[in-house]
Amino acid sequence: MSSYLVIANKVQPYSGPTLRSPEVFDLMMQHGCWEYTDSAPYFPSMKAGDALFFYLGGPKARYFAGEAQVAGPGQPITKDSPKTFNRNDVPFYTWRLPLKDVARYEPGQVGLQTLEKVSWVVASPVERKYIGLLLRVGCRKLTDEDVLVIRAAAGRR
Repeated sequence: MSSYLVIANKVQPYSGPTLRSPEVFDLMMQHGCWEYTDSAPYFPSMKAGDALFFYLGGPKARYFAGEAQVAGPGQPITKDSPKTFNRNDVPFYTWRLPLKDVARYEPGQVGLQTLEKVSWVVASPVERKYIGLLLRVGCRKLTDEDVLVIRAAAGRR
């Protein structure tokens, strides 16, 4: 099985207030899914049993929020799909990945210090203050060692 870091950022609906990353994370976890766009990296190849770790970016966040397992393949979002978001205000998510075994971490417990230990951050020449630039892709692959680092910081094994 593979492991991935999913980076949640704010969502700006066509109308109404901006949803900050903790709100986006909570909403998707309440619905047992992660929704994504056609251009999202890695999601189309995810399989049941893969592990997802969630990092929340932006103001009032910048921490790992939890983890979950992929429950099955992504499904296209149609007019009959469950309504995670108001589809008129947030129409840009086109796929829905079902999740199971969601475990939430204490907000703020596993933060930037842990992210700095993840392999692709360590390998990057980016200075600490610019780490956010590495999070723009929405999803990154994690090594087994990365998973151990994140879970140890969260107090999970």
